[in-house]
Amino acid sequence: MKTKIIEQLLRILPKNQTIESAIPGLFFYCADRPRKTVSYIQEPSICIVLQGEREIYLGTDCQKFDNSNLMFCPVNIPLSMHIKHASIENPVIVLSMKLNLAMIREVLAKIPPNQHTGDGHLGIKWPLDDIILGAFERLISLLNYPNDTKFLSSLIQQEIYYRLLSAQQGHKLRQLVINASHTHRIAQATDWLKAHLSEPVIIEGLASRCGMSVSSFHQHFKEITQLSPLQYQKSLRLMEARRLIKMNETQISQIAMQVGYESPSQFSREYKRLFGISPSSDLN
Repeated sequence: MKTKIIEQLLRILPKNQTIESAIPGLFFYCADRPRKTVSYIQEPSICIVLQGEREIYLGTDCQKFDNSNLMFCPVNIPLSMHIKHASIENPVIVLSMKLNLAMIREVLAKIPPNQHTGDGHLGIKWPLDDIILGAFERLISLLNYPNDTKFLSSLIQQEIYYRLLSAQQGHKLRQLVINASHTHRIAQATDWLKAHLSEPVIIEGLASRCGMSVSSFHQHFKEITQLSPLQYQKSLRLMEARRLIKMNETQISQIAMQVGYESPSQFSREYKRLFGISPSSDLN
């Protein structure tokens, strides 16, 4: 990342909080101190660590991200982030751009088929080349020109999607917007799980809803989210519970039931296992 772009962001970004920029769907986070592990649901997006490094945990799997790679989240993914090293002199800067499915479909309709079959094991971590990074730098530079942002930001975002769709890993982005593809079907499943958080999951029924066999559903669900369907649901439930607890509007036992737990003791055990702190200790 060019020094001028980093200096520009350091002038305008508040520290240790996530903000949405003047470009809709483009978010930044700037940390000038180490941050303990925080869990959240990452919406479908492209994320880049512009400066520094962060660790991302999906279940027990830990991956490190810096400016040599990007994180591709095709669906809502519950994950945890840890920033070990950050300071006022060397802050960590993270960019996140929400995926615009309508724009991706529009770009896809205008470009030739991608001949790359891709690496099926790339998961959420993709290599970041200078061409894609350069397009993001131009998008960030628009923040200096408010009168140009509305018109030019969409053009540059289209270029970003074109570059991603044309890259070796682009088949995964294509699959997200192709009806009946595995990625599109798993996205439907994650949307259903999020909307029916407290309901028990019948895997056979969910697989059938997506038009997939149980074995194929399990395989592709884990490939895309890095979690099994039950692990995914558990993470969603616990993260929603933590949000409600921090709002401090009702009793913990009621929150546990609200997100689908019948046993308060089981809820407390799993909460502490994920967050490293008991629900009662997490009250504001």
